[in-house]
Amino acid sequence: MRQTIPALSTRTYLDSAGAGLPPLSVTRAMREFVERWSREGERFEEWLDDILKLRERFAELIGARDNEVGVVPSASIGLVELASSLDLSKRKKVVVSDLNFPSNVLLWLRMRESGLLKKVVVLRGRNGIVPLDAWERAIDEETVAVAVDYVSWLSGYRERVREIANLAHRRGAVALVDAFHGVGVFPIDVRRDGVDGLVCGFYKWLCGPHGAACVFLNEERLNSMKPAYLGWFGVKDNVIERAQVKRDPFDIPFPVDKAEPSATAARFEWGTSAAVVVRGAVEAVKFALSTDPGSRFRVITRRKEELITGLRGMGKKMLTPTLEESPGGGIVTFEAKKHKLLVEKLAAKRIVVSGRYNHLRVSPHFYNTAEEIELLLRALRMV
Repeated sequence: MRQTIPALSTRTYLDSAGAGLPPLSVTRAMREFVERWSREGERFEEWLDDILKLRERFAELIGARDNEVGVVPSASIGLVELASSLDLSKRKKVVVSDLNFPSNVLLWLRMRESGLLKKVVVLRGRNGIVPLDAWERAIDEETVAVAVDYVSWLSGYRERVREIANLAHRRGAVALVDAFHGVGVFPIDVRRDGVDGLVCGFYKWLCGPHGAACVFLNEERLNSMKPAYLGWFGVKDNVIERAQVKRDPFDIPFPVDKAEPSATAARFEWGTSAAVVVRGAVEAVKFALSTDPGSRFRVITRRKEELITGLRGMGKKMLTPTLEESPGGGIVTFEAKKHKLLVEKLAAKRIVVSGRYNHLRVSPHFYNTAEEIELLLRALRMV
């Protein structure tokens, strides 16, 4: 696998939580797409087929059905679409965590400021963790949704999504999950975990391009969660649905007086996708499916253990919980004052990591080796 990722031959890359490294299959597919587009022009119906492929492959990756998946420009937009689908006629409270990525907090606060929500509870993490009993106390019969990240982008804590979803369902709320730091790291099954809605992009642990994401909505929620906004790709009898049954996508006009959302998660596909990005995302998911998710996770866990052991031996103050407290995720974060300077010093040694708020964040993937972890640790001892 390392031989298919050119950047690994020139640097020690430990920043997959920032952006994963694309294999040659992804960049080749995108390059061939652009070259053919340049020679032949638009191939609209062929590009529509890529959206179908991406839905199907992403659904396979998370244990869903393809009718439950839509293709959108980003995870943040997917969250907005799910939020716009909530029935706020009786319940107007949302529970979130400050360990979530900012998009999965700011969205809800803005809805409160605009009067759509009455209350947003932001649970505060301590030592990189929000205890499960804090979720239990906050979720009540007024709660319409619980929004949680599978893995914290900062501390690397793997949330107990199944238990949180159970708490939400017990109170009649839905569980909406940002899976950007989960998919591609450990096996995910949305039905096992009780997830109602999920978003995930492709440019981190899935080693794909920026500019595309998928949104999942459990088919049991399709009737009760209809988006407040709709585009021409999201209506019932849209261009992709017509092409699927070999119809001319433009055989009859689209409705302008009364529009019904698609019966599937295609309702979230507001407009034309960035076709070259979708082509790359299809290959990225194919790359992810080419290896066993459990095997990938075991390798990531070994790299994480090696890293944490080495950092503790150096006396580093960890933000990332212990493996016993959080058996998952691929992120290791520790305190590092003047983090930007440290990132630059490591970059000069061709070691790539991220700095976040006076912390260093290291995120090894399944393509990283024990030797690369040791190379980072040696460099940290010297800077």
